[in-house]
Amino acid sequence: MPALNEQFRQALTRIEVNGHKKQRAIEAHTEIQGLLAQDLLLQTWGINTRLIGSYGRQTAIYPGKDVDVFARLENLNTAVSPQDVYNGVWAVLVAEYGSVDQGGRATPQARSIKIDFSDPSDRNASFAVDVVPAVRQGERWAIPTKDRDLWVPGQTRWVTTDPERFGELSSLLNAASFSPTVGGQGAYKPVVKLMRQAREVHLKDQKPGGLYVEFAVFDIWANGRVGGNEWGPLFAATLREAAQRFASAVNAPLLDPGLGTPVDPPLDAAQWAHASETFHGLAELAAGALNTDRCNAALKWRRILGKNDRGDVFPLPPGCSGAGPAPAGLAGAGLAGVAAGRPKEAQGFG
Repeated sequence: MPALNEQFRQALTRIEVNGHKKQRAIEAHTEIQGLLAQDLLLQTWGINTRLIGSYGRQTAIYPGKDVDVFARLENLNTAVSPQDVYNGVWAVLVAEYGSVDQGGRATPQARSIKIDFSDPSDRNASFAVDVVPAVRQGERWAIPTKDRDLWVPGQTRWVTTDPERFGELSSLLNAASFSPTVGGQGAYKPVVKLMRQAREVHLKDQKPGGLYVEFAVFDIWANGRVGGNEWGPLFAATLREAAQRFASAVNAPLLDPGLGTPVDPPLDAAQWAHASETFHGLAELAAGALNTDRCNAALKWRRILGKNDRGDVFPLPPGCSGAGPAPAGLAGAGLAGVAAGRPKEAQGFG
């Protein structure tokens, strides 16, 4: 069985948000967090920002189109109006960046505010920061419901959330004594990135999105259904288990680990079935990679992980070449690379 651990290490580097893009993201979210912290009204509301989403959990993949800032208003609760809260945060951001309908960079979204950080010379260096206002709801947090018609008294105006908890659980799982490692490195988060990359290439705009795939990987790893100390077997086992988990999700709903409740919005049976079939095909390809020579194995991993604008994600070992035959059972799998588009409000801020 070819380990190809060095090739996996290089692949992980190629799908990470790093270098210039990472530095720009750090500067952008630091700027916005500082701006919010300085506002006098938000100070009275108890502004205390946190990074959430895949960027905050360190599971984002390149090119990384958004960074989510959780604008916790610790002195407010769900008795206040979502409109008042949203307007208070919007006023600070639009004063600094201008409204998009007047040539500025601030875009109002269903329940967040997007600030564009474009780079005309490199579209993959462009990204957005999504600012998500949140108020206290007992021991958890609440964000405005997406339907603004419900932002009135007597309606379900707020939605419970706890994205920070999922981040904490992810870090605990990555470092847990029972959780697999490779070369002394916690393997959970890197495998999440590999899974998100495979999803991006083979499902593109279809559901489930990256957040739900990450929920599934958390379920799989937290329940000890994978083992080993090399990237290939761990990734292959996770692909196989994910296919099975997607198949069972209709009757045994996938949970949001931070809340312990079924994912919302739910997917229908056809969406779960398509995801299961897609990942089953990838798992079969991965199983083949574990039982062949290193050159053919590398070609199979390359098919699974596809491309980004940096090129093929999975490098070939020295002495190997060729594209290899197209894998069976993966028609329409989007092997040409990841889909590109403008930054948008993340589904579930994942």
